[in-house]
Parts: sequence; C-alpha cells; structure tokens
Amino acid sequence: MSNIKTLEMAGAVSSKNYISIKKSFLGLSEKVIYEPTSSRVRAVRQEYSADEGKQLEQLMSLPLSRLEAELNAKGKPATSAVGSYQLQACLSDDRQFCAVQLFRFYDFMYHPLSDPRFFEGKEAETVSKLLG
Repeated sequence: MSNIKTLEMAGAVSSKNYISIKKSFLGLSEKVIYEPTSSRVRAVRQEYSADEGKQLEQLMSLPLSRLEAELNAKGKPATSAVGSYQLQACLSDDRQFCAVQLFRFYDFMYHPLSDPRFFEGKEAETVSKLLG
C-alpha cells in the first residue's frame, strides 16, 4: 500500500467534502477517512504490462453496467511487477468509496490518461473489483 500523499490525485481526493484527513499526535502520520461510513481509505498502486494496460484502459472507458459484466466474464487484468501502465487508486476498507486514475509510462514518466474518477456505494464496489 502506498501513502495517499504520494498519489497524483491526492489533492483531488482530499478536496472532497466526504473525505477527512486526521493527523496523529505530533503529525507523524495521517489517516484518511471516508466520512459517510467512517471507513479508512488506503492508497493502491498497481502496474500492468502493455497488453493488460490496454485492456484496463478499455474497461475503464465502459459504462459501469458493462464494466461489471466484462469483469464477471473475463476477469480483471493481471498486474505485473514493472509495467507500462499504472493504476493509482484510493479505496475505503468497506469498498463504499473508490477513486481511480490510470497512467501510461512514456518519456521516462507516468502520464495521466484520464482525470481522477470518484465512485461511491454500489458503483465503488463494482470498480473496486479491478483492484482485487
């Protein structure tokens, strides 16, 4: 698990009114909380090969109803140790909140392929299936 502050979308996530960031004593660590369910939010980074990344890019462009059907039929794309695609996500422990952003590696950097997308409730549960 990554630290949410290191994600490209950290500012967009923390600006949501249903997300709170609670600092520990002396400010040494932070907890990100999805307020409607008081669930902790964790950062996830997953890398994918070029072929799996293309599949992921196509899946993320589908409407949610088709996304769920595709995931049930074909399964989620396989991650790799080092890949040319990276999926950054924030996911609450109860899977009622999910934020995702896809990146592709070129010119020695990961570049965003989309803006961060936010999901709550049943939609978040569906999208979280991409993360395992």
